[in-house]
Amino acid sequence: MAARWYLRMREHAHNQRSAEHHAFEQWLADDPRHAAEYDSFAHAMRQLDSAESLSTLADAAEQQAFLANEAGRKAKQQRLAQLMVVCFMCVAGFFSHQQYQVWQAAPVMQLAAQNPVGQIVTKTLDDGTQVTLSAKSDMEVTYYRHERHVLLKEGEAIFEVTKDPDRPFVVETDTAKITVLGTRFAVNRLQQVVRVSVDHGRVKVEPKKEAAPAAITPLAREITNGQVLEVYANRAMVLVNRPASDAFAFLNGRLVFDRADTGEIADTVSRYRQKPVQSQGRQVRNISADINIQDIDQFLRGLPNIAPVRLQETPQYTLLHSRQ
Repeated sequence: MAARWYLRMREHAHNQRSAEHHAFEQWLADDPRHAAEYDSFAHAMRQLDSAESLSTLADAAEQQAFLANEAGRKAKQQRLAQLMVVCFMCVAGFFSHQQYQVWQAAPVMQLAAQNPVGQIVTKTLDDGTQVTLSAKSDMEVTYYRHERHVLLKEGEAIFEVTKDPDRPFVVETDTAKITVLGTRFAVNRLQQVVRVSVDHGRVKVEPKKEAAPAAITPLAREITNGQVLEVYANRAMVLVNRPASDAFAFLNGRLVFDRADTGEIADTVSRYRQKPVQSQGRQVRNISADINIQDIDQFLRGLPNIAPVRLQETPQYTLLHSRQ
């Protein structure tokens, strides 16, 4: 109320006899405290009206603005520093991850093995895994910190894998990828098919995506004790009804054919014969035989007696022709 009367009195200061002045006098007379309130407010307003007070007020306002700006500047610097820390951590994390990947991808053991015709070799790898490489077979072994990898480039191999859950054992051919946790199995890479035979344990077989036709969706499949899976480049994988033990027969000096075609016979016997065998023309199928590796030439000469084929000898090859 004192502030209101102060403003009204300033408006009517030129007319001391106005009704406003009479009302003001009445307000002062109503309560002795009104005069004290009015004097206090009037004194404060006079202080504000003085040049020194205005200067002090301006200085205070300027100081407050400076402090506000300084606080804003520090807040911005703090936010920028926090952002830089976050960016640094992201960059450091990225390069640490990249460095870790490079470290993981660095080989810790490499081995190349290529067997000549007629020779079978067993190799023990660094982790105790045993690989028996059949004749005329070619493989590359690379061990990484996170994976054990074998590329079977040609021929046939038997693997007895030491278990290591942190480093799966992977065998690849042009059409198939076989992942192993710990087992004994064989991989036979023929011209038209990759055959995977499991003696004991469990393996996961995947057709290579680049080898599968567009109409076939590559799906992984697990096989276990005694099972045989065939992987083709132009059709889906097939679980076949044949003894897995046939794949291990060459360890005992024998070759077993179970409903084989002339292409499989030519591929297999060529691994043990200086003069390779080729299948020409239409494939003759359903040929079964159990032969001694030392008797391959005798088997070929007698083949026309058990299948509709004829042999032709050339300087470079022995050719199998269909008589059908």
